[in-house]
Amino acid sequence: MLLGVYTLVRPMRTFLAIGWILGILLFVNGIELVILSLSKEKKEIGACILGVLEGLAGIILLFSGIQRFITDVMAAYMVGAIILIYGIFQIAAGTKVYKTSKGKGILSIVCGVLSVIVSIISFTHPILTMISAGYMIAFSVLMQGINMIVLGINFGKTEN
Repeated sequence: MLLGVYTLVRPMRTFLAIGWILGILLFVNGIELVILSLSKEKKEIGACILGVLEGLAGIILLFSGIQRFITDVMAAYMVGAIILIYGIFQIAAGTKVYKTSKGKGILSIVCGVLSVIVSIISFTHPILTMISAGYMIAFSVLMQGINMIVLGINFGKTEN
């Protein structure tokens, strides 16, 4: 719950942690790939080289602030791209549903158009996207903390 409060107060810092997380994941996965490729009876040199390169990419991402920032900005643009694709598919689905149910079709088309508008805003204002995504992460972590507290309070209680 404390982590949720912290992320709620610092949404931009929360989003900017994506570069750190990706760097750690690349580094750990690279080490795992090297160990896996060398532990087999038939050594896989290609997989070992790939693991070393992946580990180096993780180290570069962890220790290069510029690379981490570029990764975070690209993540913001990816959020915009995902929303755009979702909106396009929603509009396409709405046009198909419109033939059978006008109300559902119109609702789907309107939501798709709104998604496209949000994606355009995401592309033109990546900092706003980062802050918004940080708040979404914060609320998710906060709700998980509240859920854990409620589960802890009610653990072992029986219903009468």
